[in-house]
Parts: sequence; C-alpha cells; structure tokens
Amino acid sequence: MKEKKTRNDTLRLKLFLLLAILVVSIISCVLVILIITGTFTAGIRETASDVSQELDHFSEDITTQYGQISAHTVEFSKDLSKDLETELALQGLEPADLKNHPEILESLIGKEYDKSLFALQKANSSGVFFLLDATVNPALDSASNSKSGLYIKNMEPNILSSSSEFLLILRGSSSIGRQNNVTLHPQWRMEFDVTDAPYYHAPVDAARSLDLPISRLFYWSEAITLPGTTEQVMLCSAPLVDSKGNVFGVCGFEVSAMLFKLTHMPNESVSQRLICIMAPGSDKTLHTSQALVSAGYSVRSFKDQNQILSIREDHPFNAYRQQDGTLFSGIHHSISLYPEGSAFENEKWMVALIMPDEDISASVISLNIKLLLLFFGLLIIGITLCYYISKKFLMPVSKGIQMIKSNDYASRTNIAEIDDLIEFLSSAQSNRQAESAINGKQKILHDNVFDEFVKNTKLLSPAERAVFNLYVEGYTATEITKILCLSINTIKTHNKRIYMKLNVASREELLVYVTMLKDAGEEL
Repeated sequence: MKEKKTRNDTLRLKLFLLLAILVVSIISCVLVILIITGTFTAGIRETASDVSQELDHFSEDITTQYGQISAHTVEFSKDLSKDLETELALQGLEPADLKNHPEILESLIGKEYDKSLFALQKANSSGVFFLLDATVNPALDSASNSKSGLYIKNMEPNILSSSSEFLLILRGSSSIGRQNNVTLHPQWRMEFDVTDAPYYHAPVDAARSLDLPISRLFYWSEAITLPGTTEQVMLCSAPLVDSKGNVFGVCGFEVSAMLFKLTHMPNESVSQRLICIMAPGSDKTLHTSQALVSAGYSVRSFKDQNQILSIREDHPFNAYRQQDGTLFSGIHHSISLYPEGSAFENEKWMVALIMPDEDISASVISLNIKLLLLFFGLLIIGITLCYYISKKFLMPVSKGIQMIKSNDYASRTNIAEIDDLIEFLSSAQSNRQAESAINGKQKILHDNVFDEFVKNTKLLSPAERAVFNLYVEGYTATEITKILCLSINTIKTHNKRIYMKLNVASREELLVYVTMLKDAGEEL
C-alpha cells in the first residue's frame, strides 16, 4: 500500500507541477506584456489626464470670471466718471479742480456709495473701490501719495447680499459708514496710500500717455497686500476720465484670496493635495509670491517673500521646484487677461495645477500594489485549481489500477484507454483460465470422469437440456435468449441448475468438457 501511495503521489505531483508551471508561465507573460505596454505606469497617465481636464476647467472658469470683472470695471469706470463730472458741474467745478477743493471730497465720495455697492453686486467680486487724484490733507508731506476714495469689502464673497452684516468699509470717511449703517474694517484707513500701488499708477499712466479707449486701459495687479492689511488681493482697475480726456482717478473691483479659493477649489478626488495657482510668470518660472492660491490645505510656503517656482517641462507632468528644493509635479496653461490692443496685453499670466511630487509616486505605487495583489490572487487561485484538477484527473486512473490489482474487471472508469486495458486483461485472464481448466480436466477425464459427466447430462430437465444443447452448439447466453424467447434471468436460472447437476463452476469449464468429449469421439 505504501508503495502504491508513493507512485500515485508521484504521478499526481508531476501533473500538478506541469499545470502549475503552465499557470505561472501564462501569468508571467501577462505581466511582461503589461510592463511593455506601460500598464504599470498607467496611474501616472490617468492622473495626468485628470489633472489636465481639471486645468482646462479652471482655465476656462478663471478666464470667464476675470473677463466678466474686467467688463464690469470698464462699465463702472464710465458710469462713475460721468456721475462725478456731473456732480462737480453742479457746483461749478471740473474733475481737475478736486485737488484745490478738499472740503467737497467727503460729500462727493459719499454720494457714490449706492452706485458702488450696486456695481459690487453686479460684478460678484469681493470688493469695489475708487480713488480720486486728491486728498483731504494736501498740506501733509505725504499728500502726493495719499488719495481719497471709497473701498467696500464683501466679507462673504460667495453670498450675494446687500446686507451690512457682510459689508465693511476698508477705505473712506467713517461718516460714510455711519450714514449707510456699515461697520469699518478692523484694518480701516481713511485714504489710500499709493506709494507702491501699480493698480493706481499703471492705468493712470497708460491713460495719460496712450490714446486708447477705457476697454483697453484696465489693469490687473498681481496678488498684493494693501498697506495696513493682511489678505492678498488682485485688483482690476480702470482710469476715471472726464469728457475732456483728463484722468482724475481709478476705480475697479477686488478678487480676494478667499474668493479665489472658494470659486476655484481643486477636486480632491484627483489628489487631496492638489494646488491651483494663478500667477504672473513665463514658461520657465511662476512668481508664487504674487499669486492667488487655492488648495484644501495650508500652502503658506508659496507665499514666502519673493518665492519663485522654476519649471522644467516634462511628460506627462512638468517639474516645479521651489528655491528651498521642494519639488512639485503638475501642468500649467498660459491665459490672457487682456484683449488684443490693450496697453498691458504683453503681461503673461499662468494657471497651474500642481501637487507634491511624492503624491505622484504614492499614486503609482498604490496602483501597482493593487495590480500585483490581483495577480498574486490569480496565481493562488490557479495553483489551487491545478491541485484540484490533477487530483480529479488521476482519480479514475488510480481506480483503474486498483481494479486491475484486485482482478475486478466488471466495473468501468469511463476512460477509454484504461477501460480497453481492463478488457484486454480480462480476456487474457479468461484464456488463461480456459487453458488451466483444459489441463486440469484432462486428468479428470483420464480417471473416467467422462462417464460421470455424460451420466449427469441425463439429469437435466427438457428446458435445461435445450439450453445445454445450444451451449454445446457454441451459442452464447444472449443468443440463447433470442432463440428460445426467454429472458436473461431465466437463462441464468437454468445455468445455475445445469452447473450444479453437471458439477461444473462456469460456462468455460462446461465447454471444456464438451470439447474434450468431442475430441475423444464421445457423443452427448
């Protein structure tokens, strides 16, 4: 038994190993194909595609938003210029006389509160402002850089409402706030400091030096922090020009860092640390210290003084490196904030979506781990199936061998080759038994058993004799059933009685007697 088990296990083991090698080879070929076709880097391409689509969406939204605010700025400039000129004319003055009449500034500016607030609501921005080329304190040393005006901030820029609950006065006379029941901003100042104010000087200088319509003179500042404040803002400003072409101030709208973040929050499903940046720059650098940034987490490092991102173009992601060595990956687009023929059309702005470089690696590693786990699972399933198939396949083989060893040739394994072998061995055994019976019975015949066999045949009944005679003539049991029109069970019953009366054990032994009697010339 131990020897038999060893042979069965060896045969089963060989088949199992053959199937296992086949499974491993197939899975290995699939892995090689996936590596060659770049499936294991598909995570990068998929992420790049998602980021690119997100960037297209942001670029379109930002272009639309800033374009609408630009149009409102031009409209506000024209309406406000006309109103101020009309109001001054009622007093017998012109905009050029403002510097000589500081006493009328507070009243003049206060009358434009409602118009400014209405313009703020239309523009859907975070603030509206205008400042005049005049000051209430012309005697001060810094009077040339101090300008009177009004600056209304909407502290909830995502909510369109004229409620004073969300409005604060950042610049302007405190009496304007009292008259309109609006609180002063904690960082309030009465007048604008234009010492370093490109939002004022750029459009004023352009209007005075260039013969262009207002629609070509508006200006977008980089992200700046107004003196005495802490929040970064981008200001769109256009010059105030009277009917004679004299420039006497600027007006415009604000896009605060909060408004930018609320309206351009990156999709965290792409990456939880995706950062949207709008910054002045070029194809080689982004000036993030002058940018508005939107992200789902703190990005203060971008706002460090004079911080610049250097760009190295690559595929599918560009590399963005900070001066401190921090590396990011992402994509950027160039957008235009000005129409063709504008005084500032050469200024370049970039919209970029970037993320920490390690996030890209983590994304690819995560995807590859999932793929490898999938293949490992398939390998385990394949090996298990190999074991099951090898066992199932060899079961009838083992059964057939057992049948051969036990000389049981009646059953079948349903495997053609093994069943043929069993049938062959069965026939060979029958022949050996017949030969053995002939050799054995020859001795019996020599001892006068012939007479006893012949004598016993006379004990057979007529029905048994009829069956016996057909056996003598060489017919089989099946053929006899047809000749005598009897059932096989009846024939089997006759057989038992015939064997018992003639003292033989089988049909083969019966035929041995018959043959030898015939050879001896005896008649039955």
